[in-house]
Amino acid sequence: MAVTTYNTSLPAAERYMNGKVQITLVWNSRNENSPGSDKLNALANFLWKNGGPRSRLHLIHSVWANFQTSTNNIIFGNRWRHLLGERDFWEHVGGIDVSLAPSSFGQANTRAFDTLLRKLQKYVPYESSVADLYAGAGVIGLSLAATRKCRSVKCIEINKESKASFEKTIERLSATVDSSITWHHADASKDPFLWLVGSDVVVIDPPRKGLDASLIDALKNISSVERKALSSSESTNSSQEEKRPWVLRAKEASVQIGNRPSPANIPQSVPQTLIYISCGWESFKEDCKSLLSSKAWYLEKAHGFNFFPGTQSIEVLAVFKRGPQKKKPGKKKKKQLKGAVKH
Repeated sequence: MAVTTYNTSLPAAERYMNGKVQITLVWNSRNENSPGSDKLNALANFLWKNGGPRSRLHLIHSVWANFQTSTNNIIFGNRWRHLLGERDFWEHVGGIDVSLAPSSFGQANTRAFDTLLRKLQKYVPYESSVADLYAGAGVIGLSLAATRKCRSVKCIEINKESKASFEKTIERLSATVDSSITWHHADASKDPFLWLVGSDVVVIDPPRKGLDASLIDALKNISSVERKALSSSESTNSSQEEKRPWVLRAKEASVQIGNRPSPANIPQSVPQTLIYISCGWESFKEDCKSLLSSKAWYLEKAHGFNFFPGTQSIEVLAVFKRGPQKKKPGKKKKKQLKGAVKH
């Protein structure tokens, strides 16, 4: 596996389209009216004065406050406040303009991420139906919709705050994008069958801990998922109406665009290609070992990307295909060839 290196010779302004920094101050208060808010405003104004548009550097795009009083390891609370600068922050990656809210996940090294996306796109056939799990603001799924002319793209994300960025990004998509695109506020690990069925390609970009056990099991038993899909397709008219509330909520897209048939109306299928993006090497090795042990998938290609120079961190792009690995036809032995031309 070759690792794509990070080009440190480029200035920051060339490595990032925006060339600016969006700052979030995580404040141990309930809201902006709590005691100590004057210190929050003083800090924000100090940063703006020394890095804002009137400073010599003009490095700061905007300053936000997040109010978090919890003592657990969750970084952000639910309450946000825009303090200074512009509200909308944009970068250009994977062939599209992407809106990045302070509450949505975004790669710090956008140039390396763009390189990864360009490589990923090559493994997605044109006119595919794609399921983008752990989708965040839908950067990967929307990039594929724009560059691979996908029939449909389903983005599934547990963080509801990502919805706003997804909607803004959609507004800037080219008018030539003709995909059925949906964004679902749902947990991809809960009843994964819902998201695997109806897709030719599934893209997974989990947190550092790796895939949830339920999703690993569904992928390992993809053949049974396929049988279940065919069975449910054949018995659609006679099946009982779905009543589970979490399933009904998940199926109902929070955002939907496109004039093509929705995933519910296209033939049932299951993924033949699995694309795994990992920022956690140890968890990826475990997940990879588990997937390969099932014989349901084989590893076709793997690429490494150096997102964080000077660290031991590596971003992995792995492409799995359905079924046991096919042996490449070898060359015939010379003796056999000689025997074939005897007179």
